[in-house]
Amino acid sequence: MADLDLRFIGTGNAFAPGGLCWNGFLAGRRYLFEAPPQALMSLNHLGVDANDLDAVVLSHHHGDHFLGLPFLILHWKYQGRTRPVRVIGPPGTEELARTICNSVYPGIFEIGFEIEWVTALPGVALRIGALELEPVAVEHDTRLSLSLGYAATLDGRRFAYTGDSAYCDAVADLARHSEVLVSECASRDQFIPIHMNLTDDMPRVRAALDPESTLILTHLGPGIESTDVPNTIVARDYESYRF
Repeated sequence: MADLDLRFIGTGNAFAPGGLCWNGFLAGRRYLFEAPPQALMSLNHLGVDANDLDAVVLSHHHGDHFLGLPFLILHWKYQGRTRPVRVIGPPGTEELARTICNSVYPGIFEIGFEIEWVTALPGVALRIGALELEPVAVEHDTRLSLSLGYAATLDGRRFAYTGDSAYCDAVADLARHSEVLVSECASRDQFIPIHMNLTDDMPRVRAALDPESTLILTHLGPGIESTDVPNTIVARDYESYRF
């Protein structure tokens, strides 16, 4: 069975605490989860050509997860992309992307390749090349169209991503699915109704995982540099983790 390779283009939350890049990661070098504002810069830093991406998977429409999309499309347009790419996200993703991208880069969608916009809905499985996705609704900002986590399988390896969410049954279900769970951890002990923290929530997330499974913390708040939670990694900007 192939190794599972997760590479973080950023690990910070919306406030970029301590200079962290905003949260996002690559799975298997071809599938980008989230499009934070610095996504293209981070890919360049890692030596990854954005043209090699097969898909961008978005959990929700907050700016720290979404606003790198214009720069990715700009790269694809002018730096030689010829093959199709998929952008997967909650309802309204294409409309929002077109509004923003056309406003900041007029003519950006005059392109010679196809962008396939895929609406992700809870309970509707998706397959993109070697990646299988099962979107689940999580508890985040109810003013958005929808906030999603994803149970995923890549080359036979099971991982999941919570997106931004309070602790809820969906997060526990994602944990039970996973060999590796990438989970938001937006603060050490602050109670924020739409987010999880290290002190109160991560022990519950860890308990839902198999003891042999790995928990990776991202979307980090200030000062979260280590943890006493067993078999748990605090992700670092630009680091790769192989399982």
